[in-house]
Amino acid sequence: MDVAGLRLFRAVARTGSVGAAAELVHSVPSNVSARVRKLEDDLGAALFVREPRGMRLTAAGDVLLDYAERILALTDAAREAVREMVGEGGELRLGAMESTAAARLPPLLTEYHRRYPKVALCLSTGTTDLQLQAVLDRQVDLAFLGGPVFHERVVGAPVFVEELVLAVPADISSVEEANTHSMLVFRAGCAYRVHTEAWMRRTGHPPRRVMEFGTLDGLLGCVAAGMGISLLPRSVVERPQLAGQIRALPIDGVQVETWLVQHKDAVETGAVRAFKQMLSEQ
Repeated sequence: MDVAGLRLFRAVARTGSVGAAAELVHSVPSNVSARVRKLEDDLGAALFVREPRGMRLTAAGDVLLDYAERILALTDAAREAVREMVGEGGELRLGAMESTAAARLPPLLTEYHRRYPKVALCLSTGTTDLQLQAVLDRQVDLAFLGGPVFHERVVGAPVFVEELVLAVPADISSVEEANTHSMLVFRAGCAYRVHTEAWMRRTGHPPRRVMEFGTLDGLLGCVAAGMGISLLPRSVVERPQLAGQIRALPIDGVQVETWLVQHKDAVETGAVRAFKQMLSEQ
């Protein structure tokens, strides 16, 4: 059992397919299959149930995956620690909701890059549900999620408080007028969509139609064009580049927290510690 074999095993467990795992790790299916079978031989246990449409973990595979995640996390942390020691800077992998990435992170990431120019920054965006899964799968070191976040395998705390406002086309001046328009929302799994649906139920003024968007830019562009309205953080709606296109209408004091979370078993690298320290100074 070696680190390379565990990485291939984890890739198959995550994708449910030898072919998809091979693409993920830039290998070939025959090599992935051979390494998985060798791992099974070494352990004396079947790790996967082979099915016509893919592979799923056995009970033994589930047990190994938990250990593999921890072993690989320690291996990656050790590699980063050595890179930092020899002056290569290391890596910081962040996850965030699109709204947080657009409105809150640019000044933070700019300052972090100024202080630690040798650290390689990687930012992925998506819904709270997707980013939480990325934390659980150890694909990101830290993630900004719609809070509160309670999960047995993560730890976190609130870092921002967002006031939600009604984002409307610039020619609309009242909530009553806005309520005649379609409501534009993010896909399921987004924390702001949950708040939007709760607000619509509470106010008793459902829009004519609910339309789902996959990106923040697409949603904002359609609001500006007059297609509909959306419930978003004031920090997003009142950015200078949207002036004259979108108006923020206050509603009944809806505030939501943004949490910074990480895996509870994460081994913090210097790059992660430095980011958390910088954030605490803001």
